[in-house]
Amino acid sequence: MGYQYSNLYNVCDPLLKDISPGNLLSCEMGNSDITLSCTYGKITLSISNPVKDVVVGELLIAVSATSPQTTHEIDVICDFDDIASYQSMGYTLVSYGRCDGKYRVTFSIPFSSDKALLHLARTIIEELKSGPVKKDFYWTGNDESVSRLFREVSAQDDIENWVIRSVRNKDPESRP
Repeated sequence: MGYQYSNLYNVCDPLLKDISPGNLLSCEMGNSDITLSCTYGKITLSISNPVKDVVVGELLIAVSATSPQTTHEIDVICDFDDIASYQSMGYTLVSYGRCDGKYRVTFSIPFSSDKALLHLARTIIEELKSGPVKKDFYWTGNDESVSRLFREVSAQDDIENWVIRSVRNKDPESRP
């Protein structure tokens, strides 16, 4: 027996018609160059081909507009004195420890900080020069925020042909 959707749920947002409320496993959206795979806890950004710099910025802005509490974590090996330069870019220090004469440092990049997003965009753009890029962003998404993210990205001027590729829900038989 399939899951019955509430009529109000479908009327309020037709993009959610394939998502069983509260039971989303994943939603994949994208175009020929970019994929966003969303779950309730994580967004994975995959860029397989070079894209215009502005597209990277627009993607990050769309995620930030949908959920400013989203974060991305990075680990860097640097001198102790360099830690402050990362903090000046809007990165939040999570932890650090000595590692072969330098420091292994974990930073959280808050999507609520325009400065941090700018530096993250620059990093992604640089990495794209060497090949495909994959980044994990952590958020507290839900059905509505997945739908909103789709709409936010679709509304960006330089991102074309944005579609929902797949929606996976929990098996109705496995739910309590």
